[in-house]
Amino acid sequence: MVQKCMTTNEVLDAIAHERQRLGKTVDALGPEASTLLVTEEGWTAKDVLAHLMHWLGQIAFGLGAELQPPAYVKAVSGRPSGDEWNALAVEHYRTVPLDQVRSEFETLVDALVAQARLRTDDEMNRTDAVAWAPGRPLWQFIGGDTFFHWPLHCEALERAGQ
Repeated sequence: MVQKCMTTNEVLDAIAHERQRLGKTVDALGPEASTLLVTEEGWTAKDVLAHLMHWLGQIAFGLGAELQPPAYVKAVSGRPSGDEWNALAVEHYRTVPLDQVRSEFETLVDALVAQARLRTDDEMNRTDAVAWAPGRPLWQFIGGDTFFHWPLHCEALERAGQ
C-alpha cells in the first residue's frame, strides 16, 4: 500500500530513527569507515555521508535554513546531474577527517529537522513547498533523501561490516 500522507511528527520520527541507525552503522565500522569500500560506486562510509550531506543541505536550504553552501557548490556553473553532484561532494570531503564529516552531517540533519518542525501537518502534505520539487508532497521530498534513502546505504554499510 502506498502511503498518501504523513504528519510532521511522523516525518521527524522517521528522520530520527534512520539518523540513529545510520550513525550506529558508521560507528560500528570504526576506523574502516574512512577506508573500507562499501558501495558499488567504490565509496567508503565517509563518502556515503558526503553524498548524503549534499542532498541534506539542498533540502534544508530549500526549506529556508540559513546555510552556506560548500565551496564545491559555489564553484559549479551549469546544472550537474545527480551523479555529478555526488562525485563532487565525495571528492570535496575526501581529505576531511571522518569526525568532521560526521559533525557536519549532524549539523545538516539538525538544520533540516528545525525547518521540518516548523511545518504543520497540512504543509507537510502540500505539493508546492519547494519550487524544484513540484507535484510531490513535502514529506515525500524530505523522505526521498532521508528516511527512504538512508536505509539503502545502511544496508550496504551493514553488509560491509560483517
